[in-house]
Amino acid sequence: MGTMRTGDTGLNLIKGYEGLRMSAHYAPSEQWTVGYGHVSSARHGMSVTEGDAERLLKDDVQPIEQLLGDTVRAPLNQNEHDALVSLVFNIGEENWKRSTVLRKLNAGDKIGAANAFEMWNKAFVSNELVTLDGLVRRRAAEKSLFLMPTDASLVVPTSDVFPARECEPDYISDAVMNAKPLVNFDELRADQKKALTPEEKAARTRALFAATQALSGDPSKMIISKTEEHADMGVTIGVVLAGILALGLTAMGVILLLGQEAPGLAEALGLSYDRFAAIFENLPLWLAAVGAAMCYFILYILVKRSARHDLKRQRARDLARLRVAE
Repeated sequence: MGTMRTGDTGLNLIKGYEGLRMSAHYAPSEQWTVGYGHVSSARHGMSVTEGDAERLLKDDVQPIEQLLGDTVRAPLNQNEHDALVSLVFNIGEENWKRSTVLRKLNAGDKIGAANAFEMWNKAFVSNELVTLDGLVRRRAAEKSLFLMPTDASLVVPTSDVFPARECEPDYISDAVMNAKPLVNFDELRADQKKALTPEEKAARTRALFAATQALSGDPSKMIISKTEEHADMGVTIGVVLAGILALGLTAMGVILLLGQEAPGLAEALGLSYDRFAAIFENLPLWLAAVGAAMCYFILYILVKRSARHDLKRQRARDLARLRVAE
């Protein structure tokens, strides 16, 4: 039979699932690929335009078109041909020659051939054969195109044909659908309105206390709440800023000490009094400002710590109530 050419539908199907790569990419199959899945001349550092990728794709499908002409004995319409080109483009020549799709097709069973598309949905990932979503979707698209008539007059009406319920392997029978439920939820809802006995209250309290211990290991050291987390963060920031101010005061003292006791060393280190004259002339003002800032941050830390202790005391009271209830 003559060699058919791949139509725009088939080319677009391949483009959609191969994707366009302008630069060469080293694929998991351990080979370079560029454009729309082009492999034969792809190499490291190679780049193509969209037009180049289109031409490479058309060159790549020509051997597949010839392969289909040599191996398929059944007549094909354009959609069937394009679907097969996409399949072979993905699975390769050797797999195609051994495929159930080809055997069913040459046996005249086109529906069986279409169903056999779905066999090719697995690949090795980390040396394990797994079903891949991308391959499942591609096979479904190819199968759909394969089964789509090119002429609407060839569509067989099925309006009077209804699928049998046996199509569903796990079909739920009428007996199961109409069976009485194992649990009467109405009775459970009615029970919820009943008052708990002292024994039931004690049992639930023990269960709650046990769950608390399981979460924390020690009820007095439970998981930190959001409020505590924010308090801890504020304390940390306050400590850091107070430390920076203290470091500044220390640096000023060191500079003054070096200027008095070792002026030569201070000059060599670039820490002479003259260099910081503007600061030292207003030293009382600087000390007052730094001291006020440190007092503010220290007060802030104390307030946050007090809030944290209040939370701990509240937690201790809650735990005490649990023990009393038990």
